[in-house]
Amino acid sequence: RGMLRIIAYLCIGTTPIQVALVLWSIYIVAVSDYSLYSLTNLEFITNQLSFLLPVIDWMYTWISKPLLDWVLSIPIILHQTVKAVGSTWFGIWLLRNLDKKYKSL
Repeated sequence: RGMLRIIAYLCIGTTPIQVALVLWSIYIVAVSDYSLYSLTNLEFITNQLSFLLPVIDWMYTWISKPLLDWVLSIPIILHQTVKAVGSTWFGIWLLRNLDKKYKSL
């Protein structure tokens, strides 16, 4: 029960970071030659968060290369928007269901 609550709060708590990434990406698209579809996760990380590149290289040793290539090729604005909405919804849903389940006991 406690671990599920932590996961729920983590899903909700990371929403501002995800929204900030979306806004940052929108700004980059607005002031550069990138389009909504050409600014991928990998392009964004390479140009804006290059300190994460060793983490990406490490992930290639643990995650399927085609899967990671696919995730990194998704446009960041679309990816982060869907992720923010999905994780926030899941966190709220999880908290509500935990509260319902343990109130009925």
